[in-house]
Order: sequence, then C-alpha cells, then structure tokens
Amino acid sequence: MVKAVFFDVGSTLIDADPEIDGTFCEVAAARGHEVDPAEVSACLPAVNRFYEEEYLRDGDFWCSPEGSVEMYLDMYRYLSHLTGLAHDAEGIAADVNEAYCRPSYWRIHDDVLPCLKELKRSHLRLAIVSNWSPNLENLIQGLRMAPYFDEIVSSADVGYRKPNPMIFTIALERMGLAPSEVMHVGDRPDADGAGAADAGIAPVILDRAETLGDCGFATVRSLFELPALVRAAQSGR
Repeated sequence: MVKAVFFDVGSTLIDADPEIDGTFCEVAAARGHEVDPAEVSACLPAVNRFYEEEYLRDGDFWCSPEGSVEMYLDMYRYLSHLTGLAHDAEGIAADVNEAYCRPSYWRIHDDVLPCLKELKRSHLRLAIVSNWSPNLENLIQGLRMAPYFDEIVSSADVGYRKPNPMIFTIALERMGLAPSEVMHVGDRPDADGAGAADAGIAPVILDRAETLGDCGFATVRSLFELPALVRAAQSGR
C-alpha cells in the first residue's frame, strides 16, 4: 500500500525564473556592466554543459553545504568569463547566487499545487528528497509550499546525494516508512529513477518535455497524472 510520495525539487516542483541568463543580465546591469542579453543567452548551453559534465564526473559537490554553493558560484563565474566580465566574476557570481536564495526568483509549475492538494486529500504523506544546497527548507517555506510536506531532505544537509540510496533511506527513517510504502517522483532517470529503485522505492519519472523515451521506469508527462497513478498502485492495478 502506497502511504507516501517523495518529490525531487528542481525541474519537478520548481524552476528558476528568470533562468540563469536573465538573472545574470539583471545582476551585471546592477553592477554597472553593459551586457547583450542575446550574447548571454547564447552562452547558456555551455554553462549547462559545464554543470552536467561536473555532475557526471563527480556530483559529490551536492553532499556538503560548501560544495553545493561552490558549484553554483563556479557556473556563474564561468558565464562571467564567457561574456567578457571576468574582472568582476566573483562579485557577479555572489550576487546571482544570492538572488536564487530568494523565493521570488523561482516559479512553481502549474501542475504542482493541484497535485499536492489532491494527494493530501487522499491522506498521503509527502516529502522532498533533493540534491540541493542548504537553503532548501527556507526556499520551500518562502514559496509557501512547506505545509504540504512532512519532511524536507536535502543532500547538502545529510551528506548523501541521489542516486546514492542512502538519501532515500534517511527520508524513509524520518517518515517511519518501509520502501514498499513509497513512490518517488523526479525528472532524472539516473538520480531519481535508479536511486529510488536501489532504495526499494518505486520511481516515477516526470517527462514534461517528452524527451526521455522509454527510460525503464514508470513515466508521467505532467503531475496532473500522478494521483491516478498512485491510486492504481494502491489498488494493485
């Protein structure tokens, strides 16, 4: 019987708004720099590749407060260098990072709150399990989402990051649940799918852009589909 649902955060519940290029332009202008938004946007794929390569090489930066913050700072420093603002890279990086600690720089996906409300009406317990820096709980509170969740587990706080099953085990222990009583929802088959499965939890991969194909796990295109999937699992269908 499914008694609880765990959720990833980034690209599952929330996304940066504006994205890095928009916030970078805002910060750079406030610091007195003339920037071409089109040039900054053109550099964004390289910044995203930088993150992905670092994550795949050794994503353990997510396992400490210092490492998780430094990774973000490195991304913003890199963008500063790419856009000819290397001389102020430290200041720009610090200001962009500070901006993303504020709830106003994030948006909740349209399908999130209706899904959470329906799950709570069904008396399910909910938790967050995410690779995130130490400010996650404050951010979720600032977005007024905290009342939906019984636990918020971030990698930087517990020292383990997805796909290591230990981060899921910690969440299970805090909730007093068995793996068979939980589903986990996230957007990455490697971290959310394999990580949850290794912990004995049933994974559900959110593929809003419909780019993942057959990832080997149960998939939904929207969180609007999730309550029905949970009900089907509860009934054994």
